[in-house]
Amino acid sequence: MPSIMAKAWGFGLAFVAAAALVLALRPDLRLAARVAWNDPRLLPAFANDARVHYEPQALACAQAVAVLTPRAIAQIESAHGRPFARPPIVGVYASYETYANANAMDDPGIAAVTRAGAALLSPTLCSKERDRLEGVLTHELSHVHLSGWRPLGAPRPPQWFTEGLAVMASHGGGAEGVSDDAAAQAIRDGYRVVLDERRWIDFAGLGFEREPPRDPAKDPLTQRQRLAYRQAGMFVSWLRMRDETAFLQLLRALEAGKPFEGAFQLAYGESAPSLWRRFVSDLLSQRSRRGAGG
Repeated sequence: MPSIMAKAWGFGLAFVAAAALVLALRPDLRLAARVAWNDPRLLPAFANDARVHYEPQALACAQAVAVLTPRAIAQIESAHGRPFARPPIVGVYASYETYANANAMDDPGIAAVTRAGAALLSPTLCSKERDRLEGVLTHELSHVHLSGWRPLGAPRPPQWFTEGLAVMASHGGGAEGVSDDAAAQAIRDGYRVVLDERRWIDFAGLGFEREPPRDPAKDPLTQRQRLAYRQAGMFVSWLRMRDETAFLQLLRALEAGKPFEGAFQLAYGESAPSLWRRFVSDLLSQRSRRGAGG
């Protein structure tokens, strides 16, 4: 008869094989496992701010992030209208390979990602894109704040809203290089972001009603994404200025895990696409008034 050790070994192999099969068949579980294996909380915590975790080679960058983090947190709590559900975690990386593993997208070119309630910062933010560090950090903390309050498994709000909220709350983080005026002109010219129901991260950018013209001097995907994010941020800002009580009601409903469409309708009394049309109409009216006055 097989020994106890042989039975245990056979059981272990069967378990590993079954787990591998489940992960192969369920990309969502495979992603969750990869995120867990590369959780930034496993990295050392910065001595002066335990919310900042870093690769040892990224100590100087971690120091810069630790200086910026309290201000970024205060800014997000003010914009979102309540404190973080729990202290946010920020991961700072020196290795593009480690960062790509941690963001679970195999893409070291993405400046930052929020995963499992933590903001992960690419090494580029302390090198060639250092001027974006504070804005992108604050942008990602908006995502951390929203996800931190939401129940596990709650339906995701559409990407245009979460990215627009993060751009608005961070004063333009993630949409650098595209001004409000330029984004407004693009809307007037018909190059308008589409408020679709896309909920997963799509770094190719949100859709447009008409594809905007490309600037050959700029990376086309970056240019397109930042224009979309800027327009979404302008709309979210307009929603807040239109009715701050309704805006905060919407945020509290989303934080409680309510589906976006119903929460938006309840807060504003009409749908997001309907208010988007009003927002566009306001921009078109501004151009008409300027033309009449010129």
